[in-house]
Amino acid sequence: MSDSKVSFDQVFKPLAKHPFLSVTGMCLLLFFFGFCESSSFTRFSYLYAGAVMLAVYVLLVAFSGICKSVKQAVVVIVTVMTLTAGGLFLMRSYHNSPVILLWLSLILLAALCEVLWLTGSLNERSFIMVMIAAGVMLRLTYDLYSSYTVRQHDVGYFNWTWGHANYIEYWYKNGLKLPDFDVRTIWQYYHPPLHHWIMALLLKILTACGMEYMKAGEALQIIPLIYSSLIPVVCFRIFRFVKLKGMPMVISMAILCFHPFFVLMGGFYNNDPLCVLFMLLSVMFALKWYREPTLKRIIPVALCVGLGMMSKLSGWMVAPAIAVLFLYVFIKNIKSWLKYIGQFALFGAICAPLGLWWQVRNLIAFKVPLTYVPFLNPEDPQYSGNMPLAKRLFDFGNGQLSFVYDAYTDPNFGAPFNEYNPTIGLLKTAVFGEGQSAISDIHYPQIAKTGPILFWICVALAVLCFISFIVMMIRKDSGLDGVTRIFFAVLAVTMLGSYYLFCFKFPFTCTMNVRYCVPLIPIFVMGLGLLLQRFTPQTRFGRILHPVTYGLTAAFAVMTCVLFSQVGIPVA
Repeated sequence: MSDSKVSFDQVFKPLAKHPFLSVTGMCLLLFFFGFCESSSFTRFSYLYAGAVMLAVYVLLVAFSGICKSVKQAVVVIVTVMTLTAGGLFLMRSYHNSPVILLWLSLILLAALCEVLWLTGSLNERSFIMVMIAAGVMLRLTYDLYSSYTVRQHDVGYFNWTWGHANYIEYWYKNGLKLPDFDVRTIWQYYHPPLHHWIMALLLKILTACGMEYMKAGEALQIIPLIYSSLIPVVCFRIFRFVKLKGMPMVISMAILCFHPFFVLMGGFYNNDPLCVLFMLLSVMFALKWYREPTLKRIIPVALCVGLGMMSKLSGWMVAPAIAVLFLYVFIKNIKSWLKYIGQFALFGAICAPLGLWWQVRNLIAFKVPLTYVPFLNPEDPQYSGNMPLAKRLFDFGNGQLSFVYDAYTDPNFGAPFNEYNPTIGLLKTAVFGEGQSAISDIHYPQIAKTGPILFWICVALAVLCFISFIVMMIRKDSGLDGVTRIFFAVLAVTMLGSYYLFCFKFPFTCTMNVRYCVPLIPIFVMGLGLLLQRFTPQTRFGRILHPVTYGLTAAFAVMTCVLFSQVGIPVA
């Protein structure tokens, strides 16, 4: 048994030591399977997928020590190979459905967990790695059956004259040549260009390698797939800082790995995924700096905040919370004030140019306001600014929760009303997306039963996470010191406050979207983990809290996989 543990450690320790590289490598390895589009599947695609899966299992069998003889190893490998081949053949026969790939992967990952358990190697670390892999497969499956033209936000199409796709094309055709026109004249060109530069660079590489232009445009989904898949890895590092471990850590990570919005985000062509990734990296590095406030550690904080704002200006929202840490460390070490003034000056010298050069350039050249957001027409049917503020905030009736999907009366969507309550919009879009881009049983009648089930599970978890976060930020026995609690509280208030102010300043259905405050999801999930850790199963409250949370989380993960599987299977 001990030999098995040592052998498995030889496999898992290097992967766990370099999680960012491991997850990115997994995404790139899978990328060549179908270039993120099921219509690209060929016979070679299936041979490639089968070879990769078989190679992984041969290595696992070799290292696990579970097989005591060559004969047993051959039986296990042949069984896995038969299961893999059968699944891929079924997938090929059923219109190249990526959904079969998802469930085949989940079965093989479940078998891996059993091998880990039998060899005594199934622990918190290895189980979380398996969940992250399952999350990657869920995101990949979604990308494979979802074209870049569906469930997007202001993306448009390649070869169009507006939208994020056209903005990517501008940089593809013009290199780093800055626009010589007012960026307000073309929809979405006002955004900082970092994300679009990266997408344009990959588009250039793929077409230079001979890939057809539109197919290369579809293959760009690998970029948001990587961003979305890395988010749980960053959150794991943040959770480790607050000393989550055991089942509280596993539960917190399970919610993030299988969260529906992160699946949707894995296919976004806009700049939201990169901005969210940098915001969470900013939090991670800021906490590291707080633990050891050195000049070397403040540089990645500045880079991540600056690059987050260079992806999307809303990356600024992490700044007030980081300022709390800066202020506390400065006051605590007031005798060394010059040392920290120097650090903060370096922070500003890195962060400000990166985060604001685009806005300042457009202000000087074309008088574009620094915080410019395109104006929406109040004549638009989705406008809700004529409603009383109290109704928008506190009205939860009028059938708003009978239709669990984001409501939009546009003829292409056909919902019974337009969403107007920002709180309800937050809950709905976190599960199904927004407006015309949302998943609903109007377009997918096959989810008529599963959609509401997943929604109410998500609502229960969201309420539990929100309350847990508030309780843990107030209690001194949360396991966090006062400064860290203030840091997370300021972060949450900034994002939630910014979201509601945005919804009131621009009172349209399309603004009531969780994508404007995505980091709230892992922050509140962390609160649930802290509550589970504080009230163990041995306490009176913990005896109720733990089984309820475990049940909700398991149902949440399963129903997310079921719903996205149903969406991926066309129904006549």
